[in-house]
Amino acid sequence: MARNIVDREPNDNVAYLYILPAFTIIVVFSLLSMGISLYVSVHGWDTFQGGGRYVGAENYTRALTDETSMFWPALKNTLLYVVMAVIGVISTSLVLALLCRKARIGQSLFRTLYFLPSITPMVIISLVWYWLLQEWGNLTGSPNTALAAIAIVGVWQASGYNMLLFLAGLNEIPREFYDAARVDGAGRWGEFRHITLPLLRNTLIFVTVMVILGASQVFTQAYIITRGGPMRSTEVMGLQIYRNAFSYAGQMGYASAMAWLLFVVMFVFIVIQMRVFRSRKVYDE
Repeated sequence: MARNIVDREPNDNVAYLYILPAFTIIVVFSLLSMGISLYVSVHGWDTFQGGGRYVGAENYTRALTDETSMFWPALKNTLLYVVMAVIGVISTSLVLALLCRKARIGQSLFRTLYFLPSITPMVIISLVWYWLLQEWGNLTGSPNTALAAIAIVGVWQASGYNMLLFLAGLNEIPREFYDAARVDGAGRWGEFRHITLPLLRNTLIFVTVMVILGASQVFTQAYIITRGGPMRSTEVMGLQIYRNAFSYAGQMGYASAMAWLLFVVMFVFIVIQMRVFRSRKVYDE
């Protein structure tokens, strides 16, 4: 009987049952939600009263051309935040991964401590950092430093998770490459430049794309710590979309249009990046 069970061919339908819950969540909360958002964006939709008349591209035109629109200032702040987040997260998480790889004692504790912020709700993190930033000379009180201050919060929260990704990539690099480099007289900088960075290419691309996607959706720390100020220096797209959808007389159609414009900008940016830094096999086994 046991032999018959082993020899029996697997049923492909069982595999579909395993992926059904995740597939359902993706369809309902991602694809379906995106479709509804696209539909709403071409209507004069009121958040509190429901659907309205079809307006076509009016919401998009208003966001792009209306002098009172905050789309362009908010997009500028968002892109600046993304740049700071990418530089900060990649440099910090890569350094932490290199240090963790070198650690001979307490490596598991080291990884756990730096990973904890990644699983801590951003609301709690923002409240704690709000108090810290006030104590450190009120960095959020100046238009010149407020955006950088909330970027620090995002970098601190995301670095631990990306450290683990870099650490996984580092552990995949054969030790023989470093041994050969030492025999050839390469120093630590030479090893990092000619071995570590090239062989981390695919991991680096993945981390960069994920950080860009996460940073472009920044909202919580801007809402809790600065409320978009001072002088709208931290008025990011997420905050502007929220205000239009729920604060400014429920302009859900207009807010949806702004969300789709942000999606298009980030999609084009990521496609260009993926084509320039295309993932590939970096060495032959």
